[in-house]
Amino acid sequence: MGLEAEPEALFFELSSLPVPKSNRYLRRKDGKVFKPPRVKNWEVRALWELSNQASSKLEKALECDIAVEIELTLPDRRRRDIDNMLKSLWDIMERAGIIKGDHQICQVYTRKVVQKNLQKTSIWVRKLN
Repeated sequence: MGLEAEPEALFFELSSLPVPKSNRYLRRKDGKVFKPPRVKNWEVRALWELSNQASSKLEKALECDIAVEIELTLPDRRRRDIDNMLKSLWDIMERAGIIKGDHQICQVYTRKVVQKNLQKTSIWVRKLN
């Protein structure tokens, strides 16, 4: 897809990988549902990072159809569920005011890159109409 080469594409970067959605909720302890600290910490940090970047690039959340390119830089070759990671990412992009909802995403291209001892998430967003 190559959105990183398109000048009109918006670029965002997270300093970590998304927490897979299947691991984010519904841990029961004494009958209560809660988010583990690892999940809360990721959500707070990711929301802060994306909100800061979005405030300098967007006046308001995108409302049009969009194409999204994601590069997940992994610190090792451990198996990961990309699909569930993307669901977490869409939720945070919505909460950060980048998009109104994940229903706007019409095209997705995702790639994994392994770079020892480095993890990050690079995001390119382009308006389709």
